Amino acid sequence: MKYGKRKLSVAPMMDWTDRHCRVFHRQLTRHTWLYTEMVTTGALVYGDVERHLRYDEIEHPVALQLGGSDPADLAKSAKLGQEWGYDEVNLNCGCPSERVQKGAFGACLMAEAAGGRLRQGDARCGLDRRDRQAPHRPRQE
Repeated sequence: MKYGKRKLSVAPMMDWTDRHCRVFHRQLTRHTWLYTEMVTTGALVYGDVERHLRYDEIEHPVALQLGGSDPADLAKSAKLGQEWGYDEVNLNCGCPSERVQKGAFGACLMAEAAGGRLRQGDARCGLDRRDRQAPHRPRQE
C-alpha cells in the first residue's frame, strides 16, 4: 500500500509509543507516520516476538524501530518486522541514553561509523563530547 508524502511523524519514544498510544495517535489523524518504541534485537531473537511486534491494522502506516548492533540479529529482526507487515524498519542510530549505550547501539553506532560499522543512519541526535567514555564494543570482522 502506498502512503502519501510524510509531513508529520510521531517519533519513537521508549515507554510511550506502545500499540495503545499509536492507536490513540491514529485516531487524532490518518496523515502521520507512527513509530514503535525502540525494540531491541535481543527482545526479538530471544524473547516473545508477538508481544513486541503485534499491532492493530488501524496503525498503518507504522514503522518498527530496531535497536541493536549485531548484523545477523538486525537482519533477522528486520525480516520479522517485514513478515509482521510493518511499512518500514528503522534502525536507531541516534539515541544517546545510558540504557542504550550499555547495549552498544543507538548513538554508539554513530560514534563507531568512522570505523566502518555503519554507512548511513538516523543522525537526528547523538553523543556529544561528554559521552566519549561510553562503552565501546569491538568491531566484528
